[in-house]
Amino acid sequence: MSTPADRPSASRGAHRFNKGFLIAAAIIVAVILYGSLYPFTFYQPEGGVGPLRNLVRSWAETPGRGDFVANIFFYLPLGVFGSLAFAGSGRTFRRILLVAFAGGLLSTTMELAQYYIAGRVSAADDVYANLIGTVLGAIVGNFAGGDFLWLQFRDIAANRVPCLLLGLWLIYRLYPYVPTIDLHKYWDALKPVFFHPRPTGYDLFRYTAIWLTVGSLIEATGGRRRGWLPFPLFIATVLAAKVVIIGKTLSAAEIDGAAIALAVWLPLAISVSARIRAAATALLFLANVVAERLEPFQFGAYGRAFGWIPFRSFLYGSVEVNITSFLEKAFLYGSLIWLLDRSGLRSGVSTILVAILLFATSWTEIYLPGRSAEITDALMALLIGAIIAAIETPTEGSCKGTP
Repeated sequence: MSTPADRPSASRGAHRFNKGFLIAAAIIVAVILYGSLYPFTFYQPEGGVGPLRNLVRSWAETPGRGDFVANIFFYLPLGVFGSLAFAGSGRTFRRILLVAFAGGLLSTTMELAQYYIAGRVSAADDVYANLIGTVLGAIVGNFAGGDFLWLQFRDIAANRVPCLLLGLWLIYRLYPYVPTIDLHKYWDALKPVFFHPRPTGYDLFRYTAIWLTVGSLIEATGGRRRGWLPFPLFIATVLAAKVVIIGKTLSAAEIDGAAIALAVWLPLAISVSARIRAAATALLFLANVVAERLEPFQFGAYGRAFGWIPFRSFLYGSVEVNITSFLEKAFLYGSLIWLLDRSGLRSGVSTILVAILLFATSWTEIYLPGRSAEITDALMALLIGAIIAAIETPTEGSCKGTP
């Protein structure tokens, strides 16, 4: 039996870390280990200088911008979840320093190990990028979990899952985040709107489904009463950002889809329950995910081999393209799971249904030329569902069954 003197210390120990975020951080570490050590073909280089000296020799090499930014995002979730896992324990700077040390140590270890893996290259700039990503993530996590935030922002940050999904959408949608004041660029970004003002039915449907999902996420972060104003402001900000960011363009389908989503969402937000709206949006978004995976629906007579090696398609080619593609898929599958959760399904059931759907469409992709038919997307859904279940707060699932 514990004494009264024992209880305060036990209480303090119980709040030293958040189990859910610790699980999410562990999942991210597992993904990093897999991505860094694949294809696990270890060998002893003949006449090599050794892993440490090889890594140090590359300290001044200039990295490509795309790969450097991609490596930042690779470790960013580790910093976010690591910081949130230890939120409330110790001082802010010490916590960020601890998470940064863990990320830097993990990255350095992976780079040293890659010296012994065929086809992989150890590079100090990867360590720099990974460390920057961990630190930035730790800062973001500290702000999201800190008590010093303004009350309104603290309320928004408390809705962890929709905030995370919105962040994923913005990260992949607005890459490379570099604005310009070149008027010619502005005109180039608007050209498709004027020269192709009539979008196809498929593009219009796709953008409408995405914007309706974004509206649901914004409503979940701001509350039903406060969600009507941030949604149109968010749309205007994102569209304006795409005009000024290098390499981005607007399309009539994106603008018209936003207008349709706004016209539908505003009256439904007033007259229909949150559960029904979530169910309707989930069905629409599910159809969008299936259509994206199977278009242009031109199936071959013979199928290719199905890939059973997880994440194989992400480990070849451009790191920049692969990371942005990974972020996009994380948003799509995570949002679909979250919408099904809000429709009234249990989190585990939603995750399994999405994983089965993705496996079925991946298997169908063996008949689609140019597609990568593999187990990766179904496995991603399971991992994302586990993270959502781990970090979701009670208030985020409280709409199930509410009018």
